Formats: sequence, C-alpha cells, structure tokens
Amino acid sequence: MKFDLGSTRNATACAAVGAVLAQRALADDIHDVIYTPRKGERLEGKLQIVLQSVIDNGINVKVKLKQITRKKPSSSYSA
Repeated sequence: MKFDLGSTRNATACAAVGAVLAQRALADDIHDVIYTPRKGERLEGKLQIVLQSVIDNGINVKVKLKQITRKKPSSSYSA
C-alpha cells in the first residue's frame, strides 16, 4: 500500500489507511470500536481524516474522552 500512494503524509493517504483499517476490522467481524485519545491528543487533522474514513467504511466509532476529576478543597482550617 505504501508504494501505491504518492505520499504517505497527505489526506489521501490518511483516508486510504482508514479504509484499509475498516476493511480488516470488518473481515474479522469487528463492527464497533471505542477510541480513547492519549493525553493532549486532539481529534483534528490527519487523525480526524483516518477516523472519518473508518466511519465512512462501516465501523461504528465512539470516542471516549476522559473527564478531569478535581479534588474537593479540604475544609480543615480553623477560624
């Protein structure tokens, strides 16, 4: 596949990678996927193109975002 593409860094290559991932998942009878981004990773650019291509080729993708849990301030001060 790498040699069939003109570049491995453009949107066409990202879409092709997503299509191949979807075909392989469907071949293994995988229809639902949960994606959890790494810390600081944004769903934009090339990653968004790959995910959209996977979705367009028949895979149900759910993005699981971690929620930031904040600690409650302790009220152990004396007045």
